[in-house]
Amino acid sequence: MSDSSVFDRTVQLMQDRLDLNALNHKVISSNLANINTPRYVAKSLSFDRVLKESLEEGAIALECSHFRHENPTDPVEALRSPAMEETGPVDLDHEMVRLSRNNIEYQFMVTMLNKKFALLKQAINAGGR
Repeated sequence: MSDSSVFDRTVQLMQDRLDLNALNHKVISSNLANINTPRYVAKSLSFDRVLKESLEEGAIALECSHFRHENPTDPVEALRSPAMEETGPVDLDHEMVRLSRNNIEYQFMVTMLNKKFALLKQAINAGGR
């Protein structure tokens, strides 16, 4: 997606969240596929923790001294760099709850993105009158 002014920060955040939900779906699916694999350890993305840490007050403020440095307190960057954690043996019930939650979040983001584009379409159509 380009950095056009039509697609503001909200659209970028929604896109990043959808990408994160897709990645989370792959991790959960991998856990479910390996439920009977001996010594397999379930994995999860810890983006909630990373995002929470980036938004906490009192976080250590780092100064960006180069234009290519990432802002560690930027929630967009936190969504782009989730950490992978091992959570122990695969629990089918737990993984199914995580899968359902991830699907609900994904559908919510798609609905919100559709509403955003509907507003843009309405604004474009109203401009031609």
